[in-house]
Amino acid sequence: MIPETNLVQLTNRVPIAHLAIERGLKALIADAGGSVEPTHGLHKLYRTLSDCDEESANFLALAFGDAVAFLGYNVNAKGFTQFRSVDDYLSKVGTEKAFEELRYWAIGEQRKGESPIHFMSPSVHRELLCAIECLFRPKHRETVSVRVEHEVGYAMFDRRRIYYNTNDTLKKESVDWYMNWLYVEHKTRCSALEEAVHQGLSIKDDEFITKTLSDAYADLKQSNDPAVQHFIRKLTYLPKGSQLRNLDAVPEIEWFSKDQARGIVVTPGGTHLGFIERLPDGGWEITPEEEGLVQVTDIARTLADAKDYLVNRLTRQVTVTFNGESKLMRMVTDRDFFPMPERSADIEASGYSESWARTYELEFWDASHDLTNGKAVLVELPLERYGRVASLLDGVVVGVVGHNVSIAGIDTVMPLETTEC
Repeated sequence: MIPETNLVQLTNRVPIAHLAIERGLKALIADAGGSVEPTHGLHKLYRTLSDCDEESANFLALAFGDAVAFLGYNVNAKGFTQFRSVDDYLSKVGTEKAFEELRYWAIGEQRKGESPIHFMSPSVHRELLCAIECLFRPKHRETVSVRVEHEVGYAMFDRRRIYYNTNDTLKKESVDWYMNWLYVEHKTRCSALEEAVHQGLSIKDDEFITKTLSDAYADLKQSNDPAVQHFIRKLTYLPKGSQLRNLDAVPEIEWFSKDQARGIVVTPGGTHLGFIERLPDGGWEITPEEEGLVQVTDIARTLADAKDYLVNRLTRQVTVTFNGESKLMRMVTDRDFFPMPERSADIEASGYSESWARTYELEFWDASHDLTNGKAVLVELPLERYGRVASLLDGVVVGVVGHNVSIAGIDTVMPLETTEC
């Protein structure tokens, strides 16, 4: 579950959390009059707490289950079954053996047997600590979903210090509408914020309401609570079905492992569109294969949307005209036509003598494009970001290898209205 690149941070922090949970459990056991054993085994200590203080043990179980649900873990998925209960989790990652494994891994010594590292969740460890803290404050027992709901509600209303002058009719109407939307139309403040974010924080054409939501959202993004950060991050996930499905472009995936958690999306011609990686909550991180700094650009809720996202981002539909006919084709590119830097013998052979003629390398999604050497061709690529204009490549085919076509010619930019084929 945890990528290898994060293992150092994991092994530095989890043993500390383990010891903190251990001290908390031992204190609870002692307060309940139980016998405290000299052990690092969290599972054994939890069982002891259950025997002498069932109420506290039940609250830890409740907090654990709420944390797993909040984080979106699928407890039936391979590698996640330990999250079915706090008892299962601690018996897998909270034993003395697991504690020793983490300590030795941190200093570079590998232990024999199955490592518990990949079955741990730092977020769940933290929520167990938060739950233990609550047990020392009986009047303040809350699980993670309740805690996040309170912080979101505070940011959306109390922190905004909303007020109005009784003579200010317009602001009173805005405040009344906002309060009704926040507290009547929604069961939770989290669901209200989720709706607002999906609408770009413009739920109503009202400057006061838009600013109130924008300020609340900005505050929550700066929260020090990792659970709040997780909630805010999930609001930005690409919704299911949000990506245009291109029936003419169904990409393949080359998986890096049998569990199909990480892979690379490829075209039929073998070009890499980008990397995808499944998160513990089921979302899919997307890293397009583009020039410059390689980084995650978005997270999709579904695998299908992750694949379609890369197709939409890194392929373009073009109109190809040859033999007096025009047809739509899909070209693999994230930019305009890009020529080879030098003139080549292909240009001389094509009959183009203009000094600015170049050879352009194009990759088409479908290998059955019917383009052959010597054919005159016009390729029209719309340039949406510049308005109603298109890039026109006028030339001659000088090379064909499967999906890849070389065209010797000239590229010009023209208004779409004048590019009738």
